[in-house]
Amino acid sequence: MAELSQKTKDIVKSTAPVLKEQGVAITTRMYERMFRDFPHAKPLFKHQPDNQNQVLARAIISYCENIDNLANFEVALDKIARRHVETLIRPEHYPWVAESLLGAMKDVLGDAATDEIITAWGEAFWFWADILIEREKKLYAESFTEESRKIVKETAPVLKQHGEAITTRMYEIMFSEYPDAKALFKNAPNNQNQILARSILAYAENIDNLEALEGALDKIARHHLDTEVKPIHYPWVAESLLQAMKDVLGDAATDKVINAWFGAYWFLADILIEREKKLYGTA
Repeated sequence: MAELSQKTKDIVKSTAPVLKEQGVAITTRMYERMFRDFPHAKPLFKHQPDNQNQVLARAIISYCENIDNLANFEVALDKIARRHVETLIRPEHYPWVAESLLGAMKDVLGDAATDEIITAWGEAFWFWADILIEREKKLYAESFTEESRKIVKETAPVLKQHGEAITTRMYEIMFSEYPDAKALFKNAPNNQNQILARSILAYAENIDNLEALEGALDKIARHHLDTEVKPIHYPWVAESLLQAMKDVLGDAATDKVINAWFGAYWFLADILIEREKKLYGTA
């Protein structure tokens, strides 16, 4: 990761006074722009506090003030990264924030948002974002442990019994919370819930021997290409699937089970996302 130039740091740090004065107005405008231009972002913030614009404004000011000494920002970075994993923020979401934040700075600051300032803040944003993306990637990976594998494999019997009920409920939740997902399944067979249930069961049974699923993974990735599934869609499935497990299994869906499936889901999702990126690149 390339370091920021001293010039960029100096320019960003010089904006601290105006950010203290206009920070909340900027973040308020940022969310307005983002939810308008990138409506898929809105569900990511449904559990955020009412003063999220103030929380973000304080984080931006703190980053600005400590940009030449990020050790002072370490605790905040760790907290932000962990919160992002909890809310299923992924690398694909960061460009939405970048465009919306820089646009909001121009809207609120007017002529004071010179090209030099916007360029410097663009560089500073992506430097910050790259740090967070790497931390979040590590946190997602760390959520899938040997203990997770064991727990997921142990859920195979209950998935044989309740798998179709879980996937049926999952689609109900996803189509309700993320209506745009319906378009991805417009050509899906009537027994799509059964197909997905069998795939989930196979994953649970072979989670310690993924070579056995190689053919299935390739088939899924190619089907995702045909139906235009993209990385931004994976959080929709994750949230809906885990909630469906809770709804159908009740007390049997303990925190350990849900956390294990969280890690297992993202482990598999990242495999598919990488395969699909290659397929999209060669399509």
